[in-house]
Formats: sequence, structure tokens, C-alpha cells
Amino acid sequence: MEEKFRNYLTKLGLKGAPNNYPQAINLISQHYSSRTGKYIDIYSIKELDKLKVVVQDYEQSGRFADYGYEHHGRYRAAIKKYLEFFEKMNHANTNSEHVIEFEEINEDSISESESLFTYERDLQKSLYSDVERLFSEYVIFGNNKEGIEYSINGKRIDLLLVNKITKDLLAIELKSGIADFKVFGQISMYLGLLKNKFPERKAKGLIIAGSIDESLLYACSTTNLISLKTYKMNLQLDEVL
Repeated sequence: MEEKFRNYLTKLGLKGAPNNYPQAINLISQHYSSRTGKYIDIYSIKELDKLKVVVQDYEQSGRFADYGYEHHGRYRAAIKKYLEFFEKMNHANTNSEHVIEFEEINEDSISESESLFTYERDLQKSLYSDVERLFSEYVIFGNNKEGIEYSINGKRIDLLLVNKITKDLLAIELKSGIADFKVFGQISMYLGLLKNKFPERKAKGLIIAGSIDESLLYACSTTNLISLKTYKMNLQLDEVL
């Protein structure tokens, strides 16, 4: 089923999706299994209703919404696209006009999500390689750069830095597009997890984004533990000929 899904995405012409979405489904299967305590392989699901239950858990109002939201909603987009594929495979009785409208809206959204995901990965690499200049008082946490995509309680912090002198922690969340109030909740959770794991250290958060939504400004005005920055990317030209 995984290979059929990959072929389906290839036929749709969604850039990057054939490589990223099938693997995202495997990661969702692992996450769902670990969180529910029941092993599940999404590719092995045969009943449409059962698949819909899993999909709903990763929607904005679902119990695993935070995971679905990661990487600008790439996981959520992947499983929704898989549901669409599954319905077509099983010849779901859907109104054809509604399907056309749904696909047009969805593919625009997915294309944007995939583009943001790719760009965000490039931004992360640039940030990781330039920590010494951008954050001169800090170094990457851990002896083996453990702070890059630091894993804590099943969550992943984009970058965790530690102050060279005080050993205080700085959790950084990077967004390639617009960061809104949802990111405030996300990084607040990270700070709570860090406080629980390292009670002897102070921890602050930093959100770096392409632009800041007004809702995030209001949210961050309630605390001095979270700061905001926007980035600018420099264009570099290399001689080829």
C-alpha cells in the first residue's frame, strides 16, 4: 500500500510529496502506537471508518494535534492525503463536484506546506552552522550537538542552546513562515519539559520566524521568558563558469 500511495502522489505531481509523505505515514504509525499503547500500521488498515478515527486524532482539535502541526502541518497534510487516496482506492461514494473542489483546495495547501517544510530545513541548517556568530554567549547543548532537534518526552525542540557561563538553557523554535499564537503554546510546553528535566537551570524560549502574527505578540507580552525575532536570508552567488 505504501508504494501505491507513493505512485499516487507522483501522478499528482506534488513536489517533494512522493519522498516525504509515505515516510510521514510510517512516523505517524509509530507515534500513534507509542501514544495509545496499541500497535498500529496505518498502511494495514482496511476499514475506512478506522482510518478516519486516526486522521481525526491529528486534526487541529484532535488529541495529537501538536504532532500533526509539526513541520507546518506536514504530518497532518500527509495523513489527510492518504485518506483521500484510501477513499479513492475503495471507491468511496463521494459527490464528484465536491471532490474536485476539495482536491483543488487541498493541493494548494499541501504544496505550500511542502515548500515551507523544505525551506525550513534549509533555515535550520543555516542556523545550526552559525550559532557561534548569532548567539555568542551560547553553545549547542550536549557533547555531540545533542541540542540539534533535541528530543524530550517525545517532543522535538528545533535547537537547544546552553549559556557558556551560567549554563542556562535557550530553546529555539524556528518557523519559516508566519508564527502565530499556537507557537507560543508549543514553546511554553518545551520550557515546562526543560524545567522538569533540569530543575537546577533557568530556561528561556526564542521564536524565530519569517514574520510574527499579532496574536503571537499578544501572547508573548504576558511573559518575559519568551522572546521573538525575525530572520533575513542572504543570497550568495558562487562562480560556476
